[in-house]
Amino acid sequence: MLKKRNGFLLVGLLAAFLFALGCAGSGGETKKDEESTPRTLPAYNYSGKKIPIVVMDFETSVPGHNWRVGKGASDMLITALFKTKKYRIYERNKLKSIMKEQNLQMSGAVDMSTAVKIGKLVGAKYIVTGAVTEFGVAKSGAQGGGYFSVGKQWYRSTVDVRAVSVQTGEIVFADSGSGALKSRAVTVLGIGGGESYDEKKATESMRMAIEDVMSRIYIELN
Repeated sequence: MLKKRNGFLLVGLLAAFLFALGCAGSGGETKKDEESTPRTLPAYNYSGKKIPIVVMDFETSVPGHNWRVGKGASDMLITALFKTKKYRIYERNKLKSIMKEQNLQMSGAVDMSTAVKIGKLVGAKYIVTGAVTEFGVAKSGAQGGGYFSVGKQWYRSTVDVRAVSVQTGEIVFADSGSGALKSRAVTVLGIGGGESYDEKKATESMRMAIEDVMSRIYIELN
């Protein structure tokens, strides 16, 4: 009788597993977040005179993360700007050398007068500053009597970006970009589908956020 009951239990667990698998998708499946900002990038076919700009290291305004997150975001933006062929970006080491002579910092936490001074020193038209305001993981899911669970793990990133006119000292561009990836997993009796923190997915969500705001920079920053 006990064996029969155990058999029914296993059949029930298998059925629950198959149902959950159908609802949640295969373990580790990654999709773009349907709720995130659409990332329709413009056609980068610019052929005019390149616009000289300086990109400062972004601040990191997210608890538990240090300056490396902000620097990584600014590096991604530099790459995205370069690929458009619309902007001339000052080489980072040369810029640091000039700023060191002037006792200035590369941090995104600079006031407008300092930003304008930096731009004039190198002959830039704009100074781009920014901050990482969201970078982390959110989890949600459901459990079935301790036997199986269906979980979702979201990787989210948000950046706020500003551009300052070197000529006037005014903010001429201010916008944010967001990116998110979600992973779905099924676990039965503690086996299968679970996912620990995935740095690659977190980085990809940041790249999506940069591409998101970049699509507007390209259109508006002329």
